[in-house]
Amino acid sequence: MYEKINDAYYDSLVNGYNEKWIQDRYENLRCHSHESKYMLIAMNIKSFRLFNILYGRKAGNEILKTVYQAVAEYLDKDEWIGHVYADSFLLLMKYSNLQEFENDRIEELTDIIYRIKRDPRIYRNIFASYGIYALDYEDSSFDEAVECANLCRISCEGLHRRSFSYEVYDQHFLKDYQARCDLEIRTAEAYKNYEFISFLQPKVDAHTHQIVGAEALVRWYGQDGKLVPVADFLPILNENAYIVLVDMDVFDLVCRMLDGRIKANKPVVPISFNLSKPHFYDSNLIKDYTDILDKYQIPRDLIVFELMETITLDDTAKMKEVVAQLRSAGFSCSLDDFGNGYSSFTVLLNANLDSVKLDRQFFVPNLNGDSKLIIQTVVRLIKSLGMKVIAEGVETKEHADFLDACGCDQIQGFYFYKPMPIGEFEALLDENS
Repeated sequence: MYEKINDAYYDSLVNGYNEKWIQDRYENLRCHSHESKYMLIAMNIKSFRLFNILYGRKAGNEILKTVYQAVAEYLDKDEWIGHVYADSFLLLMKYSNLQEFENDRIEELTDIIYRIKRDPRIYRNIFASYGIYALDYEDSSFDEAVECANLCRISCEGLHRRSFSYEVYDQHFLKDYQARCDLEIRTAEAYKNYEFISFLQPKVDAHTHQIVGAEALVRWYGQDGKLVPVADFLPILNENAYIVLVDMDVFDLVCRMLDGRIKANKPVVPISFNLSKPHFYDSNLIKDYTDILDKYQIPRDLIVFELMETITLDDTAKMKEVVAQLRSAGFSCSLDDFGNGYSSFTVLLNANLDSVKLDRQFFVPNLNGDSKLIIQTVVRLIKSLGMKVIAEGVETKEHADFLDACGCDQIQGFYFYKPMPIGEFEALLDENS
C-alpha cells in the first residue's frame, strides 16, 4: 500500500491494513445505509504451512505480502482487505447478484492469486479457500460474521482439493452444522449405550441361489427405537474414529456366533467385514483382528475383508502393504464399491485380491445394450485376473439372471435378502442348508 496508514490499522507483515481496519469498515456498513451490498470473505492460503517448511518462513512471509498487495490492487473502490494472522485475510467486497459474484469475482480473485509473481524457487501454485458471508443476511456483529465466514470456509466439501474452494453462508448452513455437531455427540453416547447393532446381509451363489456368505453391517437404533440412516452416521463415525470401536464390536459378535455354530456342528459361511479408513492406517490392524479370532478359534478362511475403493486409490502403496499383511495372516481380501466413480484398473493389477465387488451403480439404470456390454466386459476382465466377481445392490430378477449368464460368482441385494439381525440370519442359514 502506498498511502499512509494509521498505526491502529497497520500490519507490518504485509505492509498494509489489519483486521481492525476491516472491523471498522464492517461496523460502518452496518450503521449506515449504502447503495451497494457487501460480502465479508474469510480467505486463507491453502497448504501455507508447507510453503514455510519447503522455502522457509521468510519466503512464506513474502508470499503473504505479495498476495495482500495483489488482492488490494484488484479490489474496486470501497472494497477492502485486511491481514488477520499467518495466512488468514478478511475482505469486504461489493456484490449485486450472488451467482454472478461466485462465477465472476471469486474466480477473478483466485486467478489474481494464482498468477502473482513470486520467487523462482517457489514452484508450487498458490490457491486460496474462501468462506463468504453476506452482510445483508442478518444484523450480525463483526465477530459473529467472521465466525460464520470461517465456518463456511473450513466446512467446504472441496477444502482439501488442490485448487481453490469456497462456501457461501445461508440460513440453513448454521442449522446443518449444529445438527452435525449434535450427531457427533450422539454417536459417542450411542456407542456407550450399545445402540449400534450388528446385521448380516446374505450373499448367494449367482446360479444356485444358495447362501454362500454374508456381509457384516452396522445399524443404529436410537433410544427412541427409530433407525438412524446409515448415510447420516457412518461418515461421522469414520471422522471421529469411533468406527474402529464399532467395527471391533461387530467382529467380536460375529465371531462369537460362528464359534457357537461350529461347536454345535451347524453350517457356517464366510463373513466379510468392511475395513474402515481409520483402521486401514492403524499399525495394530492385524493384531486387533487375530486376537479376537484366536479367542474363539475361528478358521481364518471364514473371514473376508472388504477394502473400499476410495481408500485404496488414496494410497496405493499402503493398500498393497495392508493386503499383503492380511493375506499373509490367512485372510481373504475383496475390493468393495468397484465402479463407484473412481475405478482404477491399477488397483486390480497390483493388489493381489481374491474378489471384486461390483458397486450397485452398475445396476441403477435399466439394463440396455451399452450397460450390458460394460458389465460383461468388466466381469470377464476380473475373472481373467483370477478373482471372483460379487455383485451388490441387485434388486431385480432381470439383473440377477443377467449376472448369472455373465459368469458372476455371487450376488448380494434386496432381490434375495435384505440385511437382517444375526439371529434371523442364523435361522435362515439353517433353513437354507
